[in-house]
Amino acid sequence: MKELAFDRFLREAQHEKIAVTVRGERYLIEARIPALVPLMMARAERLSDEKRRNEEFTRLVFEAADVLFGREQMDRLCRQGLSAQELALLVQKCFELINQEEAGDGEELSDEDSRTSLPVTGKK
Repeated sequence: MKELAFDRFLREAQHEKIAVTVRGERYLIEARIPALVPLMMARAERLSDEKRRNEEFTRLVFEAADVLFGREQMDRLCRQGLSAQELALLVQKCFELINQEEAGDGEELSDEDSRTSLPVTGKK
């Protein structure tokens, strides 16, 4: 019987870090999009009710921030006065940077990569 030792593969995979400076503090985040993000986006896109869809996209931003930076760091940034709009922009810019790292210099992003860009919901 063949077996895939995916856990070992994940442990051995090299994960680059990206430095992000916010409010004068430097944070290191993994240079990969958390699987939670495209999963939540796909679920939200299937919602027919626009209000619920926007609520899910907003929740996605907060979940993604926690996954990228860690809960304690996000709490600290929010206590320092980071607004919801700034938080959404921070997550968006991190995803753009991660996608550039994954695509390499001069390469275009695929449709799959573009799914990791957060939608604009119009909320402030």
